[in-house]
Amino acid sequence: MRVLFVQHQDDCPPGLVGERLAELGATLEVVRAQSPRMPDPAGFQLVVPLGSDDSAADESVAYLRPEWDLLERAVAARVPVFGICFGAQLLCRVLGGRVRPMARPEIGWRTVDTDDPDSVAPGPWMIWHLDAMEPDPGSHEIARTPDAVQAFVHGPHLGVQFHPEATVPSVAVWADHYRDALDRLGMDPALVVAESREQITAARRRAAVLVDHVLARAGIDGVHDAVTG
Repeated sequence: MRVLFVQHQDDCPPGLVGERLAELGATLEVVRAQSPRMPDPAGFQLVVPLGSDDSAADESVAYLRPEWDLLERAVAARVPVFGICFGAQLLCRVLGGRVRPMARPEIGWRTVDTDDPDSVAPGPWMIWHLDAMEPDPGSHEIARTPDAVQAFVHGPHLGVQFHPEATVPSVAVWADHYRDALDRLGMDPALVVAESREQITAARRRAAVLVDHVLARAGIDGVHDAVTG
């Protein structure tokens, strides 16, 4: 199993999602979104575009169109895409949906209303985004908060607005970088990091279940036995 991660910045690595895939024996390849040449997605069994500070609705982002082309080629080749936050938003657009700015950011460890709790657990999940996605009619929304869609499926593809990959070091960087936004929301950055430390063990388990679901949904050979055996 070869998995391609598209990483946009140092504080949004594969994290817990990468850990689970490695446990299952996957070979992980990480390409920076800013790379002058993107790999052929047809050479992978799964493509995972990760989070970013940038907006998936901003056409001025230099890497947006090359990454769009990568995801479009993956979809055309029926290579499953597991989009996370920005990656989910861009997948949403590639599939015909749209992304819009929110009136205020949605940040923190939050539970979600899920239609499939055995796969996409209620959480809490680390949620940190400024835009909201509106999936196309061919997609099926499977999780949400009062503020935004949190997960959708489309054929073998899954997009999640929350951050199943998030680690304590990543959240600590985000809390420092977005200190002003947290202040405006009345949130203490130190408490966000402290809650992340409290949640990380359970979050790792939830992320593993979600990854297993992604692979089972994609029908990747050999994974079902590894997960259930």
